[in-house]
Amino acid sequence: MIRGEVEKVVFRPFVAFRGVLACGTMSTRVGVGVLLLSTFLFFTANAQGSGSDHHASEAADLLSHASEQVGIESPESPPFMLLAKVRLQEGNKSTDGLYALAWAPGRFRRVFRFPNFTETDVMVDGSMYRQRSTNFKPLVIYELDTLMNSVLTIRPDSKSKLRKMDKALADVNCVSVVRDTSETQICLTSATLLPVSIDRSLDLIGLPTPGVSVVPQASHNITEMLQEHYEMGDYQAFGSKQFPRTLRFHAWKSTSINAKIDKLIKVQSFPADEFVPPVGSTQMHFCDAPEIVGDVRPYAEDAGVVRLRDTELTMYFQVSPVGSVRSAEVVYSTNPVMNKEILNWFVGTHFPVRSCAGQPVEYETIVTLAAGH
Repeated sequence: MIRGEVEKVVFRPFVAFRGVLACGTMSTRVGVGVLLLSTFLFFTANAQGSGSDHHASEAADLLSHASEQVGIESPESPPFMLLAKVRLQEGNKSTDGLYALAWAPGRFRRVFRFPNFTETDVMVDGSMYRQRSTNFKPLVIYELDTLMNSVLTIRPDSKSKLRKMDKALADVNCVSVVRDTSETQICLTSATLLPVSIDRSLDLIGLPTPGVSVVPQASHNITEMLQEHYEMGDYQAFGSKQFPRTLRFHAWKSTSINAKIDKLIKVQSFPADEFVPPVGSTQMHFCDAPEIVGDVRPYAEDAGVVRLRDTELTMYFQVSPVGSVRSAEVVYSTNPVMNKEILNWFVGTHFPVRSCAGQPVEYETIVTLAAGH
């Protein structure tokens, strides 16, 4: 079903997009092996307000209600098809593409289609079958995937600490969700309690620098720049639920994603082959909440870290099932002339292993690194 819908879409001519759908000058990639460094995680909390049990309970109620309203993928939901037109933008360069999803309880088919990148994922019987036109998922596709799921993942787990924030605007309620060392701020309309924005801070890994006794902290400016911002609007009814028809992502000042949902319709029955894995696809285990074991264990030689002094950067890693880095990309750097050298240093980083039903799975992650000043 969604295959036929995807084929109907005609794209405008492709414009090269920085190192994501075509190689660019601002983004350098290498396949990587081992980086062992001591880890220090840092986050900046902007939330203000009471941390009382009352405020935590009120925050939990707000998110629970919001999650229930937008939960089109809950077990009792009817099967549906979603089709969205997407524009990826960096500075004055952009490209158009498509995101499509056929969903039924316990299974789905998801398609990303862009001029220089395509991916089809079929999840059925606890396994994911993936067919991709490149070896690695581009950062902007990773962010698009996160954007399209943003309103469906606002319900916190039992390990999260919640607090309702003081109102900045009369018509908005915001909740701070802190888990381990990361913070997410979710804002809901006061009238309808539907999500309108989500802001996520990025973890900072400090590189202990010889001769510097204090692990560095990110400057105020870079902390603001590295905040990932999501917006959602134009809510329309879908059965008993409400779902946004426009979603936006913005980060690193010049990178943005705009998605407009053209179709969201209930499906009585899918074609017999809708959830058949693509020919030649790679099989892996799948679960909504993988078990995480281990820590980031990076290493950079002292000489390299000294040369990184006064440098703050954000990196996108693609991690293998055993926790080794398969590829890395510098997303932002205060010292871009050293990007290629930086990538060469970070060879062999070991990340936590994520597992579904005891079986390790590959994943992507973004981290911020800073050396001593």
